[in-house]
Amino acid sequence: MADTAQPGCSALEGAVLRWIVPSTPGGGYDAYSRLIQPFLERKLDVQIRIENRAEAGGLVGALAIRDAAPDGKTLGIVNASGLLAARVVEGSRAPDPAADFTVLGQVVSNQMVLFTGTASRFRDIDELLTVAQSRPIVVGVRDAGSAGFFAVPVTADLLGIQYELVSGYVGSASKTMALMRGEVDVAIGNFDSVIGQVRAGEMIPLLQLTEPIDSGLDIPRLGGREGMARQRAAAGGRTPQQAEQAADDLAVIVGAGRLVVAPRGLPAELSACLGGALGEVLQSADLLQAAGRAQLSIHYQDSSTAYRGLVAGERSVGQFRDLISAANRQVRE
Repeated sequence: MADTAQPGCSALEGAVLRWIVPSTPGGGYDAYSRLIQPFLERKLDVQIRIENRAEAGGLVGALAIRDAAPDGKTLGIVNASGLLAARVVEGSRAPDPAADFTVLGQVVSNQMVLFTGTASRFRDIDELLTVAQSRPIVVGVRDAGSAGFFAVPVTADLLGIQYELVSGYVGSASKTMALMRGEVDVAIGNFDSVIGQVRAGEMIPLLQLTEPIDSGLDIPRLGGREGMARQRAAAGGRTPQQAEQAADDLAVIVGAGRLVVAPRGLPAELSACLGGALGEVLQSADLLQAAGRAQLSIHYQDSSTAYRGLVAGERSVGQFRDLISAANRQVRE
């Protein structure tokens, strides 16, 4: 039985829900989904079957959620920043994260960092900038629809450096192995995904691209009044104020988190019920303890707050279109 009655969800009691994960089993999105699964099952008195759809960089999974019936029986977790990036590269072929889904809430925000391996030639961002004076910096990315891919050309432009992209590194483990083998100089990813390697002395975080991370480490920021973007404004062809604003806009886009969504058109009562149940689960002591044991962070936002973040990200994307298009051409060539 459900542990708390959820007004508006009575039609779902005893039903089997499909939960779509746009990544392979074992990745971060899969881990969050399986963390939430038993708690939400009990809350709603339903069964949840997880379906992994990793094809096309996660777009197939996102499209499967978008195109399902808005009856509350298909939910999923999506990469909001990745979808914002995909809209720039793929246009209307990629789903619109703000318009094509019913947003139920944010599970976690992205805390994106530029990082390198201890085998690299640099130990901090200043050494990277020194190396960049003599050659392009080689960056490992997943594909042209990922948040990391979006962040690379914008970050490079703000720092005033040249770069080369090497694509095909799916997941943080793939990127860290590439760094350890010396295939690439740097990668961009979620801090949560590399914190274990950082603590083990295998990876070095060089630059924070999103909001300040409470890590106890002294990691320079790209944005903000004291950020590297302002310091490097002249190299990037901007005024300090323009550089700071662009870095802060980038932080909004790539910081957009992992959202739980349903298809567009979900009835209001059902949307409120599912969003409320998700919020209770994500803020419950039992789930937070389980997340801690699994070394997964929770940064819950309700549906309205998460949706406003998506809209803000969409407003900021256009200014970087030329940079992203140039990076996409580099990957395809």
